[in-house]
Formats: sequence, structure tokens, C-alpha cells
Amino acid sequence: MRRIAVAAAVAAAMLGAAAFAARTTGTVTEPETGKTFETSRDFGGKPHTLIGVGAFEAFGAVDVYAAGFYLDTEAAGRSWQRFLERQAASFVHDGAVDWAALKNSSTLYQWIYSGSFGKGIQIKMVRSVTRQQVIDLHTDVMRRLVDDFDNAVQQPPLKDYVDATCRDGQDGDELEIWTRGSTIFVRSSRYGQTRIENASSIIRAVWQLWFGASPIQVPLRRELVEHLENLGGPAAAAE
Repeated sequence: MRRIAVAAAVAAAMLGAAAFAARTTGTVTEPETGKTFETSRDFGGKPHTLIGVGAFEAFGAVDVYAAGFYLDTEAAGRSWQRFLERQAASFVHDGAVDWAALKNSSTLYQWIYSGSFGKGIQIKMVRSVTRQQVIDLHTDVMRRLVDDFDNAVQQPPLKDYVDATCRDGQDGDELEIWTRGSTIFVRSSRYGQTRIENASSIIRAVWQLWFGASPIQVPLRRELVEHLENLGGPAAAAE
């Protein structure tokens, strides 16, 4: 009996992941910047599905970049079904997900930045910035997220991450950041790709930058889960 239950659970997870991929084809346009993002995109050879798009503003409410946030299609699909099972009392009613409540829930954001599944963000610049401007925009948030920040930022893996992501950028540049296991990958249209090994100590902080309790921008955090429905509702119970 236990074998049947386990097999049913595995089958449901696989079907959920397949449905996850099938629902997401085409592109989504970020309305403020006009930048478009594919609803399915490979990061490091693995398919990821778009969960939301948004624009980051700075320098007096000027758009700096548009971003699309993605989750590993297969691994996140499985984790999502487990998440819905645990949170059913709060966010699932009569088999339907209360998407509005979920998108404004700290429980969702914690699932995102704490989950071991792959995550990726694609950034499209709409304003030219200097390395120092990028550092200034992010340091206050990272200082709250990383213990002994002033020391940590002088050595790997945080130094490598800052060096790879905080660079001079031009309007039209693109940057991709994704994580898998204990490795962070950064790919820049201008500077190429960087692989940061043994980075488990900062991966959570990397995603808390956008999804933590005090993110770089609260409206952007909400926008980056606007298409959460792509994950789908609870898988049908196996008979």
C-alpha cells in the first residue's frame, strides 16, 4: 500500500511539472520598460519557467532595469506541490488557490529564497550605470543579509559575486544570475560568464535581496511573482 502511495505521489509531481511547462509558452512584456521575457528559458541547460516580471527604479523613480524571475521547471514544480499541501489551510479553498493572498504572503517569499530548487533572474538594463552606482544601490540591503559584511565582501564567495554583478553597465546590456546547488552562475552580455563555486553561504542572501523581508524594492518583489499561476494549483489526488 505504501509503495502505491509513493508511486502515486511521484506520478502526481511529474504530471505537475509537465503541466507547469505546458502552461508557459511565449513572452511576457514588462509594462514600464517595454522589455519582453520568454515564459520558458534555459539557465545552464535546464528549463526554467517565468514567475513574474518587474522594473527596478532608482535615482528619483527612474527605471534602471527590467527583470524576469524564473524557477527550475521540474524541481520547483515538485516543491510547489509539497508547499501547497503544507499551506492548504491558509491558501487553498475548495481545491482553488487564493492567488492574491499568496502573492502578498511572506510564506511564499520564504519558500522562494529558502528552496533548494534552481532559481534564475534575467536583468535587462534600460539605463547606463557605473560600478559604484550598482554597489551603492545594493550594499545597504546586503549588509543586513550577510553577517560581518565588511569582512565577507573582501573574500570569496561574496567578493566574487560582487565583482561579477557590480560592473559598469549600458542601456541594452543583459545580465543573468542563477543558482544550482552550492554554485552561483553570472552571465553578462558584456563581460561573459562567471562561475562561483562553494557559495552556499551567500545563496540565500542573493535571493533575499529581491524576496526577503526588507528587499531592495517592495513593489518589485510583488511584481516578480505576478505570474505565480504558472505553477498551477494542487495536483489532483491519486485514486
